[in-house]
Amino acid sequence: MKQSERIGAKIAYIFSHNHQYIENALESYNLKGPMFAFLLTLSYKDGCSQESLARYLRLSKATATRAIRSLEKYGYVYREKDEKDRRIYRVFISGKGREVIPAINNALQEWNDILLSDLSDEEEQIFRNLLDKTKNTLAEFDIRSSN
Repeated sequence: MKQSERIGAKIAYIFSHNHQYIENALESYNLKGPMFAFLLTLSYKDGCSQESLARYLRLSKATATRAIRSLEKYGYVYREKDEKDRRIYRVFISGKGREVIPAINNALQEWNDILLSDLSDEEEQIFRNLLDKTKNTLAEFDIRSSN
């Protein structure tokens, strides 16, 4: 298979540019790597355990711990021990963290606008449908693989 035919390489190229764009856009907030994804997730799933956040974002526990510690250092989140199970830490978004959410959403929207800028409305819809279809295929694969 020729390099130009490798879909994974094209996806990796887009992912790499996505990562770089978002990190540059959020540099003034000290948000690096997956930190913005944790904040976005907590904005609608506040109080999740570190482990469930890692699982939801499909990241290792170690990566989650590092990201949450950094977010805590900058005052974007705080952790509390679970009342029922003291081994579990619940993570909550702070007021400062909520204030950053619009900037994250703006950066993500700007990135989408750049990524889709050369597509017609019809092409964009087809692209989105194909991404949804492949995402669903992978979700089904994950379910089958875990059994």
